[in-house]
Amino acid sequence: MDRNILRQMIRYGCLVILVVAVIGFKGIAQRARVVALPTLKHPEVTIPNTEVRKIRSHIVDQEFTIYVQLPLSYVADSAAIYPVLYVTDANRSFPMFANISSVLGFPEGNFPEIIVVGIGYSITDMADWAAWRTRDLTPTNDTGTDNYWNRLLTKMTSRKFEVTSGGAPRFLEFIIKELIPFMESNYRVSSTDRGLAGYSYGGLFVLYALFTYPEAFERYFAGSPSLEYDNDIMFKYENTFAAPDKGLMAKIFFSAGSLEDSATISDVKKMADRLQSRFRPGLEVSSHVFDGEDHRSCMAAAVMRAFKVLYCQ
Repeated sequence: MDRNILRQMIRYGCLVILVVAVIGFKGIAQRARVVALPTLKHPEVTIPNTEVRKIRSHIVDQEFTIYVQLPLSYVADSAAIYPVLYVTDANRSFPMFANISSVLGFPEGNFPEIIVVGIGYSITDMADWAAWRTRDLTPTNDTGTDNYWNRLLTKMTSRKFEVTSGGAPRFLEFIIKELIPFMESNYRVSSTDRGLAGYSYGGLFVLYALFTYPEAFERYFAGSPSLEYDNDIMFKYENTFAAPDKGLMAKIFFSAGSLEDSATISDVKKMADRLQSRFRPGLEVSSHVFDGEDHRSCMAAAVMRAFKVLYCQ
């Protein structure tokens, strides 16, 4: 056989083998892509020493998800009583409050062990949380607020929302008449050392609680409160509450970020100054504007400072 012909046959044979190998490899790769890998169920991340409870509120007519972080020293057969801090917006904020409390409380220092209670919702997604917090944390109905959130949440989710603001009276009644009795019946929380914390709309709600039911709590954190809500209506609540010249035994901490709008910063300073001047006996009011922080980025620093101001001084 001619050597040239032999060489061509060898080259052709190699080429055929290579093509077959490539086609076979592609087929294997394609089959590999459609083979479903086994789904491994890994343990979910939890917050240490935290329990989740469900409470059906007859006042609000809704189920609430309650997160309860217990101190490390909390044991069933002890008689120790602990201060308690109730936190709004728990679906988003509870992990932050709980972990900062843990950082400050362990190892033991000058920060007291406390029970942190987060008030949250049984939600499909965070849009549900946004709708219900708008309802529960605002003191009066404001049509502009309703329209804004209805449009935004519907656009985000393609679900129809009907947000109705102004539910703070019922929400506060739920906390006082249903949640607090539940906590005091099932946990060793103090009935004379309760705190209430909230941020943004939550901060607005904290002040609403202060002015309408001041005997319920002794410590208050109002972070970047939405004091512009409904034409600054919270200043009217404060003015009405101040009229009889009532005394007030409480610690209150306000915060804001320097990059927030000027109205927020001035309103926080204005409210803090008014409270300090009107209710000086028995009242400790402090505030801080965090340099270089906006409404969102300020939150973690404000929560840390709130714990220190309210419980370490």
